Amino acid sequence: MVCMNIMCPICNEVVRGEGENDLSLNLQNHFMTRHGYTELCDLKGGDEETACQRSGSGDLADLQYDERILRESHGSEESIHPGEDVMQSVRCPLCGKTVFGHVCDDLSYNLAKHMNFNHRVKTSIIRKR
Repeated sequence: MVCMNIMCPICNEVVRGEGENDLSLNLQNHFMTRHGYTELCDLKGGDEETACQRSGSGDLADLQYDERILRESHGSEESIHPGEDVMQSVRCPLCGKTVFGHVCDDLSYNLAKHMNFNHRVKTSIIRKR
C-alpha cells in the first residue's frame, strides 16, 4: 500500500493514510473529532440509509490511480516506475465522491474545491501552490 497525505480543507492539518480507503476514513474521522461534523455518510457502506455515493474504485481503491486504471482495463499486474507522478484519490467525507489529484497539493486543492462548490464548506485552501 501507498502512504498518502492530504491537507484538511478546513484547517490545513495534514491527514495521513495508506491508500484511498484508509485516507478517506482518517479524513472523515478528522472531520468528526476536530470540526464536529455529525452528518457524514457511511464510507464503509454498512448502513444503506447513510451510505455514501458508491466509489468506482471498489477493491482496487488502495492502488495508485495509474496502476488501478491498468488493472481495470487490462487486468495487468504492471507497476508504476519509480519517480513517476501518479494520481491519488480520496473520498469526500461528506458525500463519498472520489476526488483525484497528483500528490498532496493537487489532491488537497481538488478536495477543497469539491467541498466548496458541492457542499458550501468554507475552505482555507484557495489555490494551488
